[in-house]
Amino acid sequence: MQNSKRIILVTGATGQQGGAVARALLSAGWLVRGFTRDTTSAAARELMAMGVEMKAGDLGNRASLDEAMEGVYGVFSVHPGPLANNQDETQAGKNVTDAAQAHQVTHLVYSSAIGVDQAEETGIQLEKAAVEKYIRHSGISYTILRPSAFMENFLDPRFGVQGSSFITAAYPTTQMQLIALEDIGQLAALAFAHPDRFNHQVLELAGDTLTPVQMAEAMSQTTGLEMKYEQLPMEKLRQLNPRFAKGYEVLNANKTTRADEASLRKIHPGLLTFDAWLRKKGAAKIKARNSGVV
Repeated sequence: MQNSKRIILVTGATGQQGGAVARALLSAGWLVRGFTRDTTSAAARELMAMGVEMKAGDLGNRASLDEAMEGVYGVFSVHPGPLANNQDETQAGKNVTDAAQAHQVTHLVYSSAIGVDQAEETGIQLEKAAVEKYIRHSGISYTILRPSAFMENFLDPRFGVQGSSFITAAYPTTQMQLIALEDIGQLAALAFAHPDRFNHQVLELAGDTLTPVQMAEAMSQTTGLEMKYEQLPMEKLRQLNPRFAKGYEVLNANKTTRADEASLRKIHPGLLTFDAWLRKKGAAKIKARNSGVV
């Protein structure tokens, strides 16, 4: 396949997932068109310097999606997460799907979330569940990715590394499944390269399963710092973000879907464990923050 002659539209290109997917696609030889509200942001300028064509638009604005989808081969669809306010995620997902159909896009990859199959039971991820259902009934060729917790998210001092503490609302014995953003990008690239193989597939994504105590130990070993687990009170997390709090309550109750890491590693042998991610990039970022260098 001559990937370099085909364009993939990446929504949310300046976000964590979108950026990781854009980079993976560029490495695989695709042409990448990014879709974002602000093409003048630092993240947008960085992508443009790498060769990404940036288009300004809003997922709630079908006309801007139609313009961005002219001539594209595939679409990576990701929508603002629980930290984004006032976003109609369900409508955004429907808009992307409808536009992709209208422009006869070859393949759509939608980034959902692990546990979506339990949305009605747990009361979380209802928007993503609705988008998944809409895509499945649309008739379009699609792959649905359901990532577990991003390893990168634990660098956030609000619910992650803060000085020498690893602060999380997860209980010390809670088994947490984790995925590196770059692996999401690699798996999205695989789906676009082999749409027949991945058509109608739903992939639960995780590269490792650890308790927060084990995560703190791994951070200590790879950074040389004494990282200690500290439990974040659920009420405090609820004040920061009610949806996050609900998610951790489900996680602590051991009600979450479990990704099959061994099967996923057969598809993507380079799947990173938490230790491998730390040694590759995470540990350096933790040390930089602790030294005051961002």
